[in-house]
Amino acid sequence: MARPWTFAQRAGAGFIISLVVALVLAGTSVVALLSVRANHKARILELSRDVLDIKQLERTFNDKVVSGRGFALSGDTFFAQDMSVARERFIATYEALKRRLTQEPLATQLEAVSHAELEHEEAMQALIMEREDGVPRQRLEQIFDGHVADTRRRAMDSLRMLHHQTEARLSEGIHESLATDRSALGLSLLAGSLGLAGATMLAWTLTRKLRPIQQEAEASAERFQLLVEGVRDYALFLLDARGRVESWNPGAERIMGYREAEILGQPSSVFYPPDAVAAGIPDKDLVRARRDGRLHTEGWRVRKDGSRYLADVNVTVLQDARGQPRGFAKVTRDITERRRAERTQQLLAEAGGLFHQFQDPDQTVAELTRIMVPEVADACLLYLLTASGDLWPRAVAHAMPEKEAWLWDAARRFPPPPESPWGIWQVMRTGRSELKSDVSPETLARGLVGPEHLSLMEKVGVRSYLGVPLRVGRQTRGVFVLLTSAPERRLTVTDQVFVEEVAGRAALALDNARLWSEAQDAVELIGVAAHDLGNPLNTLQLLLRRLQRMELAEEQKARDGLAAALKQTQRLGQLLHNLLDLSRLSSGKLMLDVAPVDLSDLVHEVVERFAEQAAEAGCKLEFGAELGLVGRWDRLRLDRVVTNLLSNALKFGRGRPVEVRVEHAGVARARLCVRDHGVGIAPEAQRRIFERFEREPSGGQHAGFGLGLYIVRQLVEAHCGTIRVESAPSEGATFIVELPLMLLGSELREAPDIPLHS
Repeated sequence: MARPWTFAQRAGAGFIISLVVALVLAGTSVVALLSVRANHKARILELSRDVLDIKQLERTFNDKVVSGRGFALSGDTFFAQDMSVARERFIATYEALKRRLTQEPLATQLEAVSHAELEHEEAMQALIMEREDGVPRQRLEQIFDGHVADTRRRAMDSLRMLHHQTEARLSEGIHESLATDRSALGLSLLAGSLGLAGATMLAWTLTRKLRPIQQEAEASAERFQLLVEGVRDYALFLLDARGRVESWNPGAERIMGYREAEILGQPSSVFYPPDAVAAGIPDKDLVRARRDGRLHTEGWRVRKDGSRYLADVNVTVLQDARGQPRGFAKVTRDITERRRAERTQQLLAEAGGLFHQFQDPDQTVAELTRIMVPEVADACLLYLLTASGDLWPRAVAHAMPEKEAWLWDAARRFPPPPESPWGIWQVMRTGRSELKSDVSPETLARGLVGPEHLSLMEKVGVRSYLGVPLRVGRQTRGVFVLLTSAPERRLTVTDQVFVEEVAGRAALALDNARLWSEAQDAVELIGVAAHDLGNPLNTLQLLLRRLQRMELAEEQKARDGLAAALKQTQRLGQLLHNLLDLSRLSSGKLMLDVAPVDLSDLVHEVVERFAEQAAEAGCKLEFGAELGLVGRWDRLRLDRVVTNLLSNALKFGRGRPVEVRVEHAGVARARLCVRDHGVGIAPEAQRRIFERFEREPSGGQHAGFGLGLYIVRQLVEAHCGTIRVESAPSEGATFIVELPLMLLGSELREAPDIPLHS
């Protein structure tokens, strides 16, 4: 018989058994916790995969929208193929998500995305059928900007909501994983304390039983790290409790430009613009996140190179076991292009409404340049082709008023050189847009005409340039120019596509406005011509009939009658010349035949020609001139200017002196002054008299039909000159014309006659 165990033996055996049981329980607990941790890691991996698939869903839907727009508006089968492929990828991604997202509210939101996408597809198919039925392009664009745009927005809103929900679930999963890790660490320490007595057995047990689980956990952690490093569209990084960078993924390096070695340990304030740092925004964001547990915000951030981008930022507070914050997890993505695309659609709609709102071309181009600044660029210029073949600025806008004045000065004083290797004339010649996202000082200097021009443009600041032609059919009517001044702001291909769309619509709208204005002017011109030509013709017929009935003895009366008839024929000839110039101005076909002309000699000839008419009107002609005022002008057109002004002065200043002066008006300009002492012009009418078909009621029986002064203004401005009037009622009127002179033997360019002035 075996000897019975002693108490000590039993106690020792019991102790050993208890120790073994305790070690087994401790090991089992650790294994269970590690399994839970591994499950959490796997769940985080799955949640991250859901976020990436939803991002893929957004991209495929955007690809389908872009291809669908191209096919619906152009009918190109290439877009149809792209649209079909994009939708197949969308459906495949959706089916994969549907199998995984079975919990609420994600399942319901995913179904909402599917319904919204189906509505958009049906709207696109309806639009395509409209196109196949021959619906006009303008109607197609209205349908696209209406119902199709509504379905697209609903789909995008559903996708964004689904994306936010999955991101929130991922953030919660990360938080739960960290809490589980802390629990596992505590229990592991406890298990280690309980197993101190049996270190050898515990080591053997851990080596044999827990190694596979540890390997799986390490593999799961490695997969999670690979996932984080593989995310390129998101910046994922950790901050410590003081807001300094602790970790960095490749997505953060791609978005922000910093390498991991140079950003670790840096404060998060380096990602904020200087004005936000000065206002304390970085610290305020961390305080809000610490108070609420998480923070979602959107705002401008700064890359390493100083360029700005619009960021969507999620901040989650990381807490220790006692609930104290130990750091922050940040998820950042660049949404600049998405927001720019949304704003581009809004601007396109605003521009479309603008073209239908205004009939006046000048007001249209001014408003068009205004809406481009500062949304698309810092500055916007519109150049139009003149009748003489030059490019002349019609509208200029800048975000800063003082720079707008410099830009106007540079545009007017220094027309674009046709021989420039790049720039406005290159766009005119080729009819294709030109984009320079980064304009160096050397490149800028090559496109300008001299040091003074360069100095002005350096004050304005040019860092990025885009030139887009205004084309109607095969004709290029002008160039749309966009400039940026800030180093961090660059014009992109996205801006080019948008501006090309706006420029196409603008060119068509301006051409329609010009045709409408010409049609209206033609109707008015017929009435005015019939009236103005009828008066001298009737008078001439009456005089000739009277002469026919006179006896030859009445020789003096015959002379007087012939003189009156001659005056009427002169008046008729002047009216015909005015109407001819008006016709050329209206059609944009007025061409200047420029040559060196002495202004004093020309005015003296006209004064001598009017000597007899002045004597008949009882007006004493007083003429004074400075010599040597020579410019490159059209002699015939300037003769018309002086003739019309002098004719008006004799008509309205009858019986009183008329003064004509030619003098210098500065270093490079000449001034012509024609003054009468007649009835004068009321202040409220002084600006109106230079418009077409405007007449001054104070003229009484001498009032005409507003052609003379309008033509004078057009001819003066065609020579790059100005005209103004100084007058008061009953004190006469002084018309002042200023024209550019030739500088040091150089030839001035012919001034613009822009066809848009109908």
